[in-house]
Amino acid sequence: MRRLRLWVVLTIVTGGFAVSAVAGVGPQQRTDPVSAVLAGNRLAVPYERTCSGDDGQYRQALETYGGTVTGDPRLTGPAMLVLTSFTNTTTGNGTAAGTLVVRDPTTHDLRFRATIQGVVTTGDVVTNIKGLMTGLVRDRGTQPGGRLVANFQAIGVGTTLYGGIGGEGTTTMPAVIQNGYCPLGGAS
Repeated sequence: MRRLRLWVVLTIVTGGFAVSAVAGVGPQQRTDPVSAVLAGNRLAVPYERTCSGDDGQYRQALETYGGTVTGDPRLTGPAMLVLTSFTNTTTGNGTAAGTLVVRDPTTHDLRFRATIQGVVTTGDVVTNIKGLMTGLVRDRGTQPGGRLVANFQAIGVGTTLYGGIGGEGTTTMPAVIQNGYCPLGGAS
């Protein structure tokens, strides 16, 4: 009987510590404006096809780019971009979708992974992509990770791609890393 009482008391005390620890920490709500630059070169075009449509000629392609992302330390590192595009080569308008993966330059651990959706416009020499980037950023020391939501703009010339993730000190092209949530059960 003594052992049972001791067990019950220890269970209640341990449970109380666990609840108070969770209540003391709670969700850490935070929103950080960020910006970064992607600079890369096309490594390969594993798939490319052309066809005729009602409004002109089309190019569908899968391209891979390798390079670096610099800027906010949580977003900085060697980068790999896999991009699929479907563009009307007669009008120069189209769409692009892809995945950007950035790793830590020293440990090669995943720094962040994001998807890109955008509109493509092409000229004689330059290709522009404007769209949205969303993904998950890992914590980096004292800098918390979270959800990345960013306006994305890239310019391609030949085999070179240069892109902006958010914009430095501007609200015209914002990007944020956000984490946390409001707990259930009302305001606190």
